[in-house]
Amino acid sequence: MRTGVENALKPFNLDNPFNKRALWLYIVALLFYGTNHMLIIALPFLSQSLGASQSRIGIIMGAYMFVSMFLRPVAGAIVDRFGSRNIFMAALLLNAIVLAAYSIENLWAFAVMRALQGAILAFFSMTVHMLIIDLISDKARGQGLSLLSLASMVPYTFVPALVLYLKDQVTMTQLLLIFAGIGLCNIAFGSGLFRTLGARAGQTSGEQNRDEDRHTVGSSNVSTPKIVFPSLVMLMASIVFSIAPTFLPLYLDSRGMNTAPLYFLTETAVLIFIRFFGRKRIPSSATFPRKLLIALIACFVLSPTLLFLSLSTPVLLASAVCNGLALSLLYPTLITYITFIVPERSRGYSIGWFIAAADFGTSLGAFLMGWLADAFSYPTMLATGAGIGVAALIVTFVYRGEKAVVA
Repeated sequence: MRTGVENALKPFNLDNPFNKRALWLYIVALLFYGTNHMLIIALPFLSQSLGASQSRIGIIMGAYMFVSMFLRPVAGAIVDRFGSRNIFMAALLLNAIVLAAYSIENLWAFAVMRALQGAILAFFSMTVHMLIIDLISDKARGQGLSLLSLASMVPYTFVPALVLYLKDQVTMTQLLLIFAGIGLCNIAFGSGLFRTLGARAGQTSGEQNRDEDRHTVGSSNVSTPKIVFPSLVMLMASIVFSIAPTFLPLYLDSRGMNTAPLYFLTETAVLIFIRFFGRKRIPSSATFPRKLLIALIACFVLSPTLLFLSLSTPVLLASAVCNGLALSLLYPTLITYITFIVPERSRGYSIGWFIAAADFGTSLGAFLMGWLADAFSYPTMLATGAGIGVAALIVTFVYRGEKAVVA
């Protein structure tokens, strides 16, 4: 039910995923994830200049995703209980404070700030997912979630080069203050959206709230079996997706090849193009999108399989296209499906578990594939990735789908 937000947005076309309020949300997400991607590049350099070892840098950087992964279901349940509006604004305020706190330039402070940012990420990602569901109609939900995920991915295309350029033009302290300034700008954008939202944005209806204490535990239990399939597929996909960014440059370098930039440029171009122009292909209903999922999973099976067979430039490009296609639509397709099959009162909790599964798959993939490459070989690693993809394909074939839930 859309009690608060729907009334506030009546003058706006909720069928349009580019309505003014949705655009504001995309911009806020772009700036939020942009500053976080900037820190991923800049913070290791600053930590090293302060005398941190490689292992200590790893601990500092890893605290972010580790904390976020474990807090996502908790954050989802809290958003279900209290709504997205106030938590959204609190996350932006805390993020700006944490960004400013990096200027302390102390390694222990860095570790604490990264952990705090992981907690902020868990709540922010939950609120923006819940808000975009409210800011657009059900039939455009798939498009909105696809555009939101695109906003979080776009910084990957330009942030590394931007930060590497800036670090040679300004001091690290100045660079960190620039990040804090971006955080303050994001508060301005977020507050503009905040003022237009109903007080109960992202929260269930009054009747549901009166029964909430009685139903919260039960609804979580009801929704848990429904998210097993999409979470399992996303976990397996994330393991396979982790291969290229983590190990492909090393594999190509070991073979005396310098074609990794060409691979990632092609993959990124496909991802952005398809996620934007292919968003209308994402089913926005409780109907299980079997054919689309099979096609997408087949793509991420083909990607490591092609690299296993050959590293020639045409094959490398074909692998990049396949991986880009799978990356572009798999996540928004699965998360859209989840929003229709779980009870509204536990939607945030369910999305939290789904995103946590994706995070865990990425972390597990880096560990598992690295071990396989060390213990056996890169081709063995690629063959294993293809095998995991085949397992995801089999799971999708046998899955029968879930019925839509109204309450």
